[in-house]
Amino acid sequence: MEKENIHRQLNRQIKKHFSDDFIANNESVQKFIEVVNLSYLNFEKDAELFEQSSRLNDLEYYEINQKLKSELEKKENIQNKLIQAIKQLSDSEVKLVNEDDSNNLFKILRNEIEYKREFQNELYAAKLNAEKANEAKSDFLSIMSHEIRTPLNAIIGLIYIMEKENTLSSFQENLEVLNYSAQNLYMLINDILDFNKIEAGKVELEKIPFDFKELVEHIAKTLENKAAENLNKIEVIIDDNFSPYVISDPLRIGQIITNLVSNAVKFTKNGLIQIKIAQISQNHNLSTFRVQVVDTGIGIDVEKFRLIFQKFEQAEVKTTRQFGGTGLGLAITKKLLQLLNSDIELESEIGVGSNFSFVLELPFFSTNLELKNSIVHHDYKEENLEGLKVLLVEDNLINIKIAEKILKKWGVNVDTAENGLIAVEKYKSNLYDVILMDLSMPVMDGYEATAIIRGENSSIPIIALTASSSYSYLEKGLKIGINEYILKPFNPKELNMKLKKHYK
Repeated sequence: MEKENIHRQLNRQIKKHFSDDFIANNESVQKFIEVVNLSYLNFEKDAELFEQSSRLNDLEYYEINQKLKSELEKKENIQNKLIQAIKQLSDSEVKLVNEDDSNNLFKILRNEIEYKREFQNELYAAKLNAEKANEAKSDFLSIMSHEIRTPLNAIIGLIYIMEKENTLSSFQENLEVLNYSAQNLYMLINDILDFNKIEAGKVELEKIPFDFKELVEHIAKTLENKAAENLNKIEVIIDDNFSPYVISDPLRIGQIITNLVSNAVKFTKNGLIQIKIAQISQNHNLSTFRVQVVDTGIGIDVEKFRLIFQKFEQAEVKTTRQFGGTGLGLAITKKLLQLLNSDIELESEIGVGSNFSFVLELPFFSTNLELKNSIVHHDYKEENLEGLKVLLVEDNLINIKIAEKILKKWGVNVDTAENGLIAVEKYKSNLYDVILMDLSMPVMDGYEATAIIRGENSSIPIIALTASSSYSYLEKGLKIGINEYILKPFNPKELNMKLKKHYK
């Protein structure tokens, strides 16, 4: 074995203990030294490898550690951004169970985004509805302007003609047209007031015994002339087993049927309108029956069914131009039926006709029960009120003249006051049976005057005559002591009925 191949540390040990001759002459010692030498050499290689491996492990550990640190910083940065995003979406504080709970943050953020998306969608829908409502109201105002101006134009024009012609025959003919135009105008205003009153929840149904059959036949007769203008006929068909004597609000039920029949007359030419009543059942003093108004008119598209029962709406814009109307009639009808625990049903086909129907469940009674036949104002006959003393409080001179003429026709003694202050002074120095009080006046309005009078007298009847369509004002009047009110333009028969209550 060559000495240069022997490990240096082993070579020092050999020289220390063995001579070169001893090693050279002893073969077994040489083999032993060779084996030990290999061990020395392998150990050195292992140590070198271990050292190199350690160096590599340290480097790799450092790199991995740096990478982990970087990832943690990124994660923390993402979490902070998520928290900021959530805070921007909602004002609530974000609390985590674990500081390292990014999944929870993502869930919170997703939920907040979903909430905001739904909120934005709701805002968008509300915006569209508001725009649609605004457009509908604009259309309605345009329609109302047309509908109101048409009879006003006739009234103003005919007054001019009557002044120029000044003959008895033309006077009578023009008077009829004037009356027709004024009634149309009155009905338009009543539609608006009725709808306002219903929406404000101020309609209370009466419970009056009446003959349902008589009511329907009266409506049919009243609308005969209007139907004849379109070459239509009105037919009433009532079941033989129908019990006509019921208890409810004949005025409102009459309004419902009148609206439906008037509607049928308007949209039918040279056709037939049928009012049908069919008995369904009678149980425990309750009568259930169906009312149908069937026409052979233009019909309604199925897709427009829901639309026509909404306020300010008609099936088509061209319908308004061709047939007129406010678009409130069916909306009022639907709301009145809901007050009667019923609803409107419709079957229709374009070019064939329509069938509007509803079911009523009302208490019924035998014929020996006294009937109150004040179903509609048309049936009411004005009564003489000779000697009734009335204080009329009104600031408009034309209204004073008209009211005085109407009241004096019934034999009423009328005293007038131009404002609330004069009314209070006259009340203190005179005895009156009834006070007719305008609410909106200069110097002192009707509210203040009523409050002063009520402070001294809680029993004298005070009836408000007002043009206000706001029921908050009317409610205010009732609270301070006004007994009831009549809306301008008033129906003379209605005024006569109310004054009659206080006539002795």
